[in-house]
Amino acid sequence: MIPIDPPAMTVKDTLTAACRRLQDPVLKKRLLAREADLSAAEKKYTYFAEQGRLYALAIYERDAEKKTPDRDGVDLKTLYSAGLVGRRDGRRKYDELKARAPFGRCLLCGNSEIGSLDHHLPKEALPLYAICPVNLVPARGKCNQTKGDRIGITAGQRTLHPYYDRPGETGRYLVADITGWPVQFHIQALPNWDAELRARVEYHFDTFQLADRYAEFSVSVVTADQWLHRQIRSEGGIPALTHHLCEAAKQHARTHGPNAWDTALRYGLASSDWYLHHGVDEAP
Repeated sequence: MIPIDPPAMTVKDTLTAACRRLQDPVLKKRLLAREADLSAAEKKYTYFAEQGRLYALAIYERDAEKKTPDRDGVDLKTLYSAGLVGRRDGRRKYDELKARAPFGRCLLCGNSEIGSLDHHLPKEALPLYAICPVNLVPARGKCNQTKGDRIGITAGQRTLHPYYDRPGETGRYLVADITGWPVQFHIQALPNWDAELRARVEYHFDTFQLADRYAEFSVSVVTADQWLHRQIRSEGGIPALTHHLCEAAKQHARTHGPNAWDTALRYGLASSDWYLHHGVDEAP
C-alpha cells in the first residue's frame, strides 16, 4: 500500500461536475438537492476514518441501507458510472483523483499502473458514498476487481485505506528475505501494532497476493542492476557493494517510502550474505 493524504476535493465538487451535463432536468434537480445529505455523509466518513472506526460506520450504514434503502441509491450509483466516469465534466474530477497517486502507481499494491478508482466502501451496499472523493482510491483494474464489494466479515478482515491507515508510521514492516531466488517477501509486525492492525496488514498482503507479485516484480530490477553490482564488487570488494546497496535502499526509501516493495528489495539485497557472495552472479 502507498499511503497518501486524503483528497481536498469534496463530494460537492464531484456532485456538481457529475450532474452538469445531465439531460433529465427532474433527475438533475433531485440529485443536486441531495448535496447537504452527501456532505453530511462525507463529514461522518472522514470523522470515523480518522478515529480508526470506519468499519463500525460501514456495518451500521450497511444495515440501515438494507432496512431502508436510500430513495436515490440507484441513481447515485449510476451517477458515478455515467456522470463521474462517463461525462466530460465529471471525468475531469475522476482523472484528478487518479492523478494523485505517486509515480502513477496503484495505491493498493504499490506498483502497477492505475486503471480505475476503487470504492473503499462499496457503492453497491453504501450508495451515499458512491461519489465521495475520500472513498475513491486510485488502483489498477485487477486490484479493484480482487477487492470487490467486500466490507469485511470482521474488523481484521478488510483491506487498508491508503488515505487513513499508516501501518508504517513507526518503521519498516515489509521485509525481503534473500537466501536464493525467488525473493521472499513477508510482513514483520511492528511493536506498536494492535491485533486488528496486524490482521488487516496481513489480510491486505494476502488478498492482493503481494508476496508472489513483488517477487515477480523483483526479477527485472535485479537483472538490470546485477552487472553494476558485479563491477562494484570486483573493484571494491563486498564492503563496497554492501555500501552501495545500503545507500540505494536509503535513497529509494526517501523517494518511494520505507515500505515500498522495491525499497524492501534493496534493503534485502544489502543484508543478504548469499547475494553478496553468490547471488549477484546468478540470474533470478
